[in-house]
Amino acid sequence: MTRILIDKMKNLPHLLFAAVVIVALSSCASKKELTSPQVRIPSLQSRQPIKMILDSDFGSSTDDLFALMMLHHYIDDGLVDLKGIVVDREGEKNAQLVDVFNNYYGHADIPIGLERNGVKNPRCFIPYSGIVDLTDVSGKPLFKRSMDVSKMPEGYKLYRQLLSQAEDKSIVVVAIGFVTSIAELFESGADEYSPLSGVDLFGQKVKAVYIQSGRFESGDSLSGYNMRAASRQSAVFYDKLPKNVELVMSPSNIGDKMNYLPQDVLIDLSNTEYNPIKAVYTYYSCDTGQRMWDTNCLVNAVMGDQQYYMSPRGWVKFVDRGEESLMLFTPDEKGNARYQLPGDTYFAQEKLMDIRRHNRMNRYPSKYTIESPQPQLKKSAATEWTRQRLSQLVDKYMGSAGNNLNPDNVRMMFRPLGYSGPNAADYEEAEQVVVDAAFERMIQKALKAGRKDVVIVTGPPSSGKTTAVSKLNLGKAGLIYDATLTGEGRLSNVVRKAKALGMEKVTIVPVYNDILTCYNNNLTRGRQEWRYTPLDYIISAYRDNVGKIDQIRQEFPDVEIMPVDCSGNQGVKLVGIEEARKWDFNISEQELNQVLTLALDQISNGRIEDSLVPAAIGDIMSVKTSDPANIQLARQIARKVEEIKEAYKLR
Repeated sequence: MTRILIDKMKNLPHLLFAAVVIVALSSCASKKELTSPQVRIPSLQSRQPIKMILDSDFGSSTDDLFALMMLHHYIDDGLVDLKGIVVDREGEKNAQLVDVFNNYYGHADIPIGLERNGVKNPRCFIPYSGIVDLTDVSGKPLFKRSMDVSKMPEGYKLYRQLLSQAEDKSIVVVAIGFVTSIAELFESGADEYSPLSGVDLFGQKVKAVYIQSGRFESGDSLSGYNMRAASRQSAVFYDKLPKNVELVMSPSNIGDKMNYLPQDVLIDLSNTEYNPIKAVYTYYSCDTGQRMWDTNCLVNAVMGDQQYYMSPRGWVKFVDRGEESLMLFTPDEKGNARYQLPGDTYFAQEKLMDIRRHNRMNRYPSKYTIESPQPQLKKSAATEWTRQRLSQLVDKYMGSAGNNLNPDNVRMMFRPLGYSGPNAADYEEAEQVVVDAAFERMIQKALKAGRKDVVIVTGPPSSGKTTAVSKLNLGKAGLIYDATLTGEGRLSNVVRKAKALGMEKVTIVPVYNDILTCYNNNLTRGRQEWRYTPLDYIISAYRDNVGKIDQIRQEFPDVEIMPVDCSGNQGVKLVGIEEARKWDFNISEQELNQVLTLALDQISNGRIEDSLVPAAIGDIMSVKTSDPANIQLARQIARKVEEIKEAYKLR
């Protein structure tokens, strides 16, 4: 037992470790201060619901949203009686967002208080409160709201009202944002709700505070972002917090390992089309703020200490140094404070999966799914399946795509239908439906973020477009469209559409590579990824680029052109317009002979797996050539393809 206790306390600051060990050893025979987390508490369903006030800085990091979502489920399960929600980040939209969630999850009558005298312009990681402005196709608000923000009370006033109505020692406060409203409460005096001062009222009515704060690792006493951002109010909170109120802290390192990736969020919400969290993750870039810090306070408050490894008791002191503010913990078995200790990776994943389980519970599920395997669908059947689930597919793609639209990646979403790589032609139409819709949505997303530029990277298949995007550091653009864009007027249509949707700057990056290198690149990718672009399409797409730069200059004189030469895979080289105009996309008969010879050799020597040959070649007899030797090569390849189709019953 002694060794277990010492091992579990290894994350305490060095200077405090010895004192903690002495306290723990002196009481380990009779106390269980350091408990191991359990999956469930058997008596939860039979107990009285916890009377709670939630205090959060909605409008920045998304872990607040998941905590609120879980809290609504706890209310449904009879585990929590939520008395009110205090929004301690200034801004009416942040309070409207809470109203949206309360309506969506069926508890529209929960009182909401708003901080109007708090931290000025705190850092906003993701400005997701803008979803309150979303509308449906008819122009009506997408999410229902029922409260007038202008009539919402100040956060500290709502505290006074709710606490004055509560029984003594009956309220649990879950504080997962700034403590600005609580600090105002502590500095308040008698009013229409109670003759008591704020401190006395809090001490009389509140049983415990579960707060996301601190960082008690070895050598790190920083107080956490929320406390530093509101350091003056934090100092008031910790200095005036009544000693008879339990203080349970969740340091930021507890949630650091609980990384809820955007693509996982959208997978978990793939069976719904109408959900405020889904809206946040599709209209905003959520690559930051998705670590689950705040949920640990809520889970601890509702499900109990058995869910976490807990420190021994002690007292906590806040040292106000602004952004360098500290929180110091002094072990004392009579102290009112404890904090969660980090577990292993399995522990973190267990907690994350509990959040994901809650996120999959939806009040408005869709009748369609995009994740479950389907009977194999292709061509028109695949397109119809896609149209029925279009918003869900676009949501899923945007959850992991960032600002990059690449049709090759879109196609991967058709795996539940039977897409395997070689049969890409069966999903061309379905792919284009998603690409067109995603293009519009991604531009809308870029515009919301104030980015009004689009970069279109185009060129023959396997010419080096994706490499160019990476090497040229184009990622800061509002949207990067990485596609071959073969076909009459296709590139022009993309440019016009981008402008019509509000993009003020369009940059086209034409990419050149010689035809033999393009084909070799395609063969390499095919062997590595089991995905070939048909040879007939490569040749057609290559020839489609003849004179394209002059066409662009004539049709769109205001568009910036940034040519890139990747010839022979010798690197990504920016070149001038005049040099790029000399690129020769007219495949000579000699070059065509080299490509056809290579293709025949690959087939004959088994370098292309037999079952993939038809997909890798396509309709080779459609390739235009007047050279008898090339015609003969094409016929030889076509015969090989027919023999393989017959042998493998691929017709």
